[in-house]
Amino acid sequence: MIKVSNKEIDNLMENAQFKKDQGNLKEASLLLEQILKIDKENKRALNNLGNIYKELGNYDKAIKFYLKSISIDQSYEIPKSNLAVLYHELGNLKEAEILYKNLIKLNKTNFSILFNLSTINFSHINDDIINNIREALDKNTLNNYNLASGYFILAKYKNKKKLFHDEIEYLHKGHNFFCRSINQNVFNQSLTYWLNVIPKKFNDIKFVNSSSVKDENKQINPIFIIGMPRSGSTLIESIISSGKITIPNGGETAVINWAFLKIIRENYSIQDIEKKEIVLDIEKIYDHIFNKYKELNLLKKEKNFFFIDKSLENFFYVDLILQLFPNAKFIHCERNYLDNIFAIYQNFLTKMTWTHSLKNILIYMDNYLKVMKYFKKKHKNKIYSINIEEFTKNNIQLSKEIYNFCNLEWSEGSLEFYKRKDLLSKTASNVQIREKIFKYDNSKYKVYQKYILEFEDKYSWLKIK
Repeated sequence: MIKVSNKEIDNLMENAQFKKDQGNLKEASLLLEQILKIDKENKRALNNLGNIYKELGNYDKAIKFYLKSISIDQSYEIPKSNLAVLYHELGNLKEAEILYKNLIKLNKTNFSILFNLSTINFSHINDDIINNIREALDKNTLNNYNLASGYFILAKYKNKKKLFHDEIEYLHKGHNFFCRSINQNVFNQSLTYWLNVIPKKFNDIKFVNSSSVKDENKQINPIFIIGMPRSGSTLIESIISSGKITIPNGGETAVINWAFLKIIRENYSIQDIEKKEIVLDIEKIYDHIFNKYKELNLLKKEKNFFFIDKSLENFFYVDLILQLFPNAKFIHCERNYLDNIFAIYQNFLTKMTWTHSLKNILIYMDNYLKVMKYFKKKHKNKIYSINIEEFTKNNIQLSKEIYNFCNLEWSEGSLEFYKRKDLLSKTASNVQIREKIFKYDNSKYKVYQKYILEFEDKYSWLKIK
């Protein structure tokens, strides 16, 4: 047997990770399987295969590979962490708790894991743990991501005590340390794209070679859930996917965004994107998008080719999506703007660079409101807007309207989504969707309004009472 440190295995591992990062999951899995032919007990390859099967939505296989990796080395924390997160996302909260606690025993300052545990049930966080976090943060010897996680736990602790000013201070620190944990070039490029580039170019794109693609896709019926994070989108997603026909649900696939960026990077510089008209060849981008949705097992004939994509940023790409899928429908989730701002800021949304300062959240929301105003006028028959506050008061009637808009058959079971054993959520609403729909609390975020008073004159929609 060749040792794990063998140069050939290292090269295969590196290539597999590169393929995965590029979205070529099948090629990545073939490379990892090649490693396992050389070394069937390669714990890294087993763990990484688990990651790929998770992305493909084959959760049973993902669990199998994580467990195999753990069985080879009980001290190997990575597959334990990945398995715990998968159990958490699937709603297997007891199993997730066991693994999280096991990991914390191995490393008491693994605050990222402690943060995950706290989101299941904050009662796990007692005064001794809080004191341990404070001592570790004061020493400042942890990496920036762990520091960020520690501050988010302290912020939640202060929230429970109704010490809201202290909570905000800890949130500021948590977000700042998270920003430091990311490669600054990558972070700044992402921030520039979401705040300054795509908001200016979303309606300035010329599409070519789209007619044949449109004809081919008349049988495909995608449902895109769009809007701001923390706007009730996970609830609506769960309801739509829980009717008489279980609609395949890809969650936050980011398929459209990644395909768009791939084409743009291949054909334009940053300066070109900002200054020139973008011409997009639909035939070229279509192959990548169609194959990716197929790889994610979302295009099923027996489901009449219905599927859900909850990549919220797709509100920027409404025109592009309709060029690709003429039958596409958009469910636009809305919420009280002020509540939405602070609900975002309170959460540790690691995949969205703009969520880590109140200033950037407000810029993004302002862009979002302008873009949605434009598309709701241009494609009014394709977009159904649902206010989450109203939905919690009248969920039967409004869920029927959503189903009718999507050309789906409604059933009472759609509102019993929380009973499903196969319901996966990677969002901050993971625990909430395991429960019945609760009435919206209109007063929850009023105590925070003073923290954005300085922006009131800048945005006409920002009405602080």
